[in-house]
Amino acid sequence: MLSCVLRQGRFPWGLLPVLALGCWRFFQGGWGGLDCLALGHRGDQLTICVDPYWLNQWLKNYAGGFTKRGLIGEVLRHILPGDLDLLAVTAAALLLLLLCCALLYWLIGRLVARSRLAAVLLTCLLLLSPFGKSLAETALDPLQVCLILAASVLFTPVASRWRDGWLLVVYVLCSLIYEGCALLLLPYVLLLQRPGIGRWLPVGLAIGLLLVFQRSDAPGIGEAASAALRAVNPWTGQSLRYQDGGGIAASVGFLFNVKQEFSRYLQDPPRDTLARMARSLGVVLAYLLVMLTAMGPGRSPSRRVVVQRWLIFAPVALPFVLITHDWFRYGVILLTLALLLTAAEAGTGRPGLLQPEGWSLTPDERWALLPLSAMVVIGPYGEDVRKFLPHNYFHASLLMLAFAAAIFWLSPGSSAQAAAAEVALAQQRDQAD
Repeated sequence: MLSCVLRQGRFPWGLLPVLALGCWRFFQGGWGGLDCLALGHRGDQLTICVDPYWLNQWLKNYAGGFTKRGLIGEVLRHILPGDLDLLAVTAAALLLLLLCCALLYWLIGRLVARSRLAAVLLTCLLLLSPFGKSLAETALDPLQVCLILAASVLFTPVASRWRDGWLLVVYVLCSLIYEGCALLLLPYVLLLQRPGIGRWLPVGLAIGLLLVFQRSDAPGIGEAASAALRAVNPWTGQSLRYQDGGGIAASVGFLFNVKQEFSRYLQDPPRDTLARMARSLGVVLAYLLVMLTAMGPGRSPSRRVVVQRWLIFAPVALPFVLITHDWFRYGVILLTLALLLTAAEAGTGRPGLLQPEGWSLTPDERWALLPLSAMVVIGPYGEDVRKFLPHNYFHASLLMLAFAAAIFWLSPGSSAQAAAAEVALAQQRDQAD
């Protein structure tokens, strides 16, 4: 993207407030908050601003044998001359979050907004809302690494052997980083590859990877991984190593997760499960409605395409909804993946600058800012939102969804005439193709 900027002689100034807000969100709404830089935070004196749960997955490696989620640690083990610096880990987590913010800004500018001003406002409000807080809380999440790797496909020529080959490379790398990508990225790879026998190669890879990763780690794998790589704070000398055992998702098999997690849903009252869905998946649906409202009619790709691509991920996401409680985290990642897939299918080629139609806002964009601003005001600001919004946000979550749905229905671009015009425009494009 930077090379495109330099060739065109322009700089995406709208990206600066997005990145600045991403930095603020990292330190204010992340795992440790502003206290993460203070020695003695939570009594561990590790001076890290990321959740040790995600750091633990970066420390896992192949020293004791091949295992899931071990690729990042194995690479670090071979390229680092010594121990892993915990301060560098914090910097890497911040950089990863900023890359996600930049990707979100580009996707909104490419698919949703008609001007830089709209792209800046929509992205900044997303980062200020629970959407951005979820990204900040899970900084260093292997899924975020996979999201950036998936976005690298945008730099390959459309419908080419280069793209087909790079898609397979990205698919394998992401599956080794986070085994769930063997399912999550399957629609992404299948739809972006050219038709042919090779298009179904990822299906065979997915079956093989899932069979390998469904087993729990052998007893010696965790011990060897812990001994092979250590993260050290150079200020205090304290260290962290990979921790194995128990029900850690990085070391147990798929069937174990099914038995342990899905049984909880059978034990919980249906009302509790529905409440959690409203406080996670319902809020994600509200964000989708906001994006569709801002798009308005007559866009290419259309709002219908965005919804179709989002729904394509539903079957592969269902197992994760059943066996994990991180519903909001997965919802945010999958919504971003759906936008990324839509942009990649649209034949964007190399990502470039926004092509603005001035700095004004369309009526649809103004309407979309209303529910998004309400989500920022409602919060939450201090509570953890990785799994779902806090239990006292049940009615607030329903209000967010109802407000977003009402705005989508009442916005100028959602009128019957606009919908008919969008269908007619889509039919004209199909005939032209």
